[in-house]
Amino acid sequence: MPAVVASVPLQGPTGAAGRDAAEAMHLALEDAGAPVGLRVLDAGPGPLGPNAVANAREAAGDPDVIAYLGEFYSAASGASLPVLEAAGLPQVSYANTWLRLAGASFFNVMPTDERQARQLVAWMRELGVRRPYLLDDGEYYGHEMRWLVHEALATAGVPVAGAEPLEDGELPPAGLAAAGADAVFVGTVAEDGTSELLSAVHAQAPDALLFSMEGLLSDVLAAVLPPDVASRLHVTAAALRGDELPEAGRAVVARLRDRLRRDPDPHAVYAYEAAALLLDALAHTTPDRDAIAVRLRGTRDRHSVLGTYDLDARGHTTLAAVGRRRVERGRFTDA
Repeated sequence: MPAVVASVPLQGPTGAAGRDAAEAMHLALEDAGAPVGLRVLDAGPGPLGPNAVANAREAAGDPDVIAYLGEFYSAASGASLPVLEAAGLPQVSYANTWLRLAGASFFNVMPTDERQARQLVAWMRELGVRRPYLLDDGEYYGHEMRWLVHEALATAGVPVAGAEPLEDGELPPAGLAAAGADAVFVGTVAEDGTSELLSAVHAQAPDALLFSMEGLLSDVLAAVLPPDVASRLHVTAAALRGDELPEAGRAVVARLRDRLRRDPDPHAVYAYEAAALLLDALAHTTPDRDAIAVRLRGTRDRHSVLGTYDLDARGHTTLAAVGRRRVERGRFTDA
C-alpha cells in the first residue's frame, strides 16, 4: 500500500501543534477514504527540526512512500527539501512561510511572509498610517521581515520615515523620536528582551502604533508587555483561525475540537488541507512521485477548507488572507 510520511514536531514547545497537525492529516485520510498509509515521524523540537533530514532520507529511500507532509518550521524545510528534491518526492508544507522555499517538488498551502507583509501594510493603511518607521533586531528573520514590509510599502506608495537594523541589543535610534513617525514596524521574534525593546520603541514614539509579524506571537510575551505598549501593538499571523476561516474550515476545526476535546492549534486546519490536496492529486493520477508532482503543480481554482486558491509557479498558495492579532488581558486574540 502506498504511504505518506508526515514530519511534525512531537515534543518541545510546538509538540502539541505537531500532534494536532497529525490528527488533522488522519482526519483528511478518513474523509478521502484513500488506500494510503500515514506514517508520522517526529521532526524534533525547535525551528531547525533536528530530525528533519533523517525523516526526509527515510521517506526518500522507501519506494512505497509517494509524498511527504511537513515541516512545521520553514528552517526545517530548508534542511529536508534538498533531500526530497533529489529523490523527486513531492513535499506539501502546511505551515511554512519563507518565500525562498521552492523546488520542482515543493508545494505550500500556507501564505508566505511576502503575502503577510502586504496584508500588514493594508492594515496600516486602514488605520491611517502615513509615515511608518521600520526597525529590525539585526537577525535574519527580523531583517527579512523589515525588507518585505518596506517593499510592500513602496508598492502601496507609502514613504517611510526611516529604516534601520538594531545590532546586539542596541536601543532604538534617537532619530526615531524626531522622525514624526505615526507607526513603527519592529521585525523581531518573541524572546528574552523583546518586551524591553518594544517598550523602548514606545518610549521614543509614544503616539505611534506598533506593528510586527507572527514571529512575535507568544502569549508569554503578551503577558509581560506593559499595558500602554500592548494596547498599541498590531501583529499579523499567517494562519487564520475562528471566524477568519471560511465555513468549511470552521467545520474542520469543530470536528478536530471534538476529537481532541480542546481547541486545535490554528495550523491544524492547514495540515488537513495539505493532506486533502495531496489525496485529491492522487485520486486523479497514479501513485507515482513524478505524476503526483505534476498534478499538484497544475492546481488551479481549488475550492478548499481555506478558501479558493491556485498554486503559483513556485508551488505556493495564492491565498492572501492572513490573521490579525491584538493583545487583550495578557494574551494575543483575534483583532
